Amino acid sequence: MNFKIIHVVKGRADPQTLNGVNRGIHCIAEIQKKLGLDVEVWGITKNIELDKHEHNYPLHLFKPRKFFFLKNKNFTTKLNNLSKQTIFHFHSGFIPEFYFLSKDLKNKNFRWIISPHGAYILNKKIKGYYIKCIYKLLFENSIIKNSAAMHAFSNSDYNSLKSTISEKKIIYIPNGVNSDENFKTTYNTDDILNISYCGRLEIKHKGLDLLLKSIKLIADKKISVFLDIIGDGRDYKKLKNLANKLGIEKKIKFHNKKIGKEKNNILKKSDIFVHTSRWDGIPSAVLEAANLAIPVMVSKATNLEKYILNSNSGYIIDKLNEEIISSLFIKIIKDKKSGELKHKGVRARKMTLENFSWQENVKLINKNIYQKIIN
Repeated sequence: MNFKIIHVVKGRADPQTLNGVNRGIHCIAEIQKKLGLDVEVWGITKNIELDKHEHNYPLHLFKPRKFFFLKNKNFTTKLNNLSKQTIFHFHSGFIPEFYFLSKDLKNKNFRWIISPHGAYILNKKIKGYYIKCIYKLLFENSIIKNSAAMHAFSNSDYNSLKSTISEKKIIYIPNGVNSDENFKTTYNTDDILNISYCGRLEIKHKGLDLLLKSIKLIADKKISVFLDIIGDGRDYKKLKNLANKLGIEKKIKFHNKKIGKEKNNILKKSDIFVHTSRWDGIPSAVLEAANLAIPVMVSKATNLEKYILNSNSGYIIDKLNEEIISSLFIKIIKDKKSGELKHKGVRARKMTLENFSWQENVKLINKNIYQKIIN
């Protein structure tokens, strides 16, 4: 049976952004289009003129409504011209525009699914935690409960949904990555440990305070270490100030936002990619680094523990504190000198190809979510 898929996102589905949700939607929509599916992306953004990236799917950009009580006429016009065999696919959560659009969809008997991308993984350390709890109770739960299905990208996603809806409505299909053929092939065995991090610069969320403090601990032991940090975010200045306070500013380079080959070239120079999140889904940045054949060291919160342990492609931080992280770095230095890091890097790439291929995961989304809703 023919049906249309419309992905709805805050942003422009730009593959050249650090936002993993937008990069993921671009990959999904491109693959779906190549598979012959009728797919569109609707982006909500203040600047609707910035439609500059290449894409093989129709991309429609809408400005957010100025006031919540006003109708978004552009949305309404589009809805009136759609077949009822259209499935809307919301990405992320806590976006007011989604709530109002879902009310219109319900009134017009359209079905929708939601991929939260970790949005509902609520931790008390999150800025605005209590406001989010109240908002979820008043608005977000309505979108969730009236959805045709919920798509969990990670176990944390899955667990965050169980208290709101029946588990029968939750489908687990993991996050994905597009394979990059220009991956790391050169591994050295010198004495310096080159570490990389790529992602949002949010100290509490990403555990970046612990990462910097662990760098301080191993530097104090006269171990050569260098950290490349790629990304931007609200804690950029705080992070630089922390590096200065710890006296390790010369052991860190802040690259700000880097994309594409420029980003990958920085990552491929590193011995290990690190993600010390206190809470998370399955971070796209970790999958992208592993796909480049870089071994990874991650917290349990990344939901990657079983994949990394089963494939022996990296290291799991059992407990999030700077002492544990620094002791792992010392082990990694030994593995570098013995040549073990090269083997872990090769296995890391294989792990992403076997478990996180967007090509395969998009087929699962089509089969296990869209087809079941339509049928």
